[in-house]
Formats: sequence, C-alpha cells, structure tokens
Amino acid sequence: MALVSITEAARLARRNRSTIYRDIEKGRLSKTVTPDGETQIDTSELLRAYGNLYSADEGDAGDEASRDKLKIALLEERNRSLERALSLEAELRKVKDQVTNELRARIADKENVIKVLESKVLFLEYDKQMETHPEDNTLPPESALNDPGATQPPMRPKQRWWKAIIEKRKKAPPRK
Repeated sequence: MALVSITEAARLARRNRSTIYRDIEKGRLSKTVTPDGETQIDTSELLRAYGNLYSADEGDAGDEASRDKLKIALLEERNRSLERALSLEAELRKVKDQVTNELRARIADKENVIKVLESKVLFLEYDKQMETHPEDNTLPPESALNDPGATQPPMRPKQRWWKAIIEKRKKAPPRK
C-alpha cells in the first residue's frame, strides 16, 4: 500500500496527530522513516489499527453506507453471540438435569440401603431378645387363648433400635 505523512494519516483515520504519535510510541502503529528523514505510515497499518479510512472527497453518502454496513456487521455479530449464549444455556440445562437425576438416583439407593440396614438391625435385636428371654418365645396355653376373660400380659413398649445400641454401648467396658 501507499505511504502517507502523519498529517495525511490523521486525516485518513479521522484522528488527531497527537493520537497518531501516541499510537506510534505505544507500538500500535509502525512508522517508516524515508531517506530524507520524513516519518511516514503505510495505509495498511492505518487500516489495521483504525479500520476504515476516509478520504477528503468522500461525502455523507459514503459515511451513511459505511455506517449501515457497520450496523449490519454489529447486528450479525450480536445475533451470533446470542445464539451461542442460547446453545450454552441449553447445554447447561441438560447437564443440570443429568446431575439432578443422578443425585436423585443416589438418594434413592441410599434410602434403600438405610431401609435394609434398619431391617437387619431389627432382626438382630429380635434375635438378641430371643436369646436373652427364651420364655417370651413360648406360646401361651390353649386355655388362655380360648378364655376371653383371661388377662393378657402387659405389652412392653417397643424399643427403638437406636436406644438399644446406646444402652449396649453404656454397658460395654470402655475401649482402649
């Protein structure tokens, strides 16, 4: 592309000369020094750094068309980013549903394990009761079953499984 002076570069990019000098110092623009010692900038550098270049004879029609193109490009980019956001949200929703279903399945499995363990504890308590009180294991005589006036032995309140474990630990000698 063509080399232009700093003043011409400022006019083409519609920037101040101080902005052009500042961008050269910061390394945003590269400059070329001619054998005469004049600083010039390649127009491709201006395009890279500032986008569209403007000419002095370009009127409002050119500005209008470039603004319309810019608006269209911005709207297309916004549309693409919104579509990406929607697809990411859908993927996130799908992953959340999978995790929720997995957690519900784990909870159901653990509840089943708890029920099985509770039933085993109850069976163990029953076996222990039968070992310690074999007299409760015998059936009452048939006369007592047929006699409606016979008094029934008082029912013992059902002991909770966790109370039995606590009492067992209280009776056991301390561990070392």
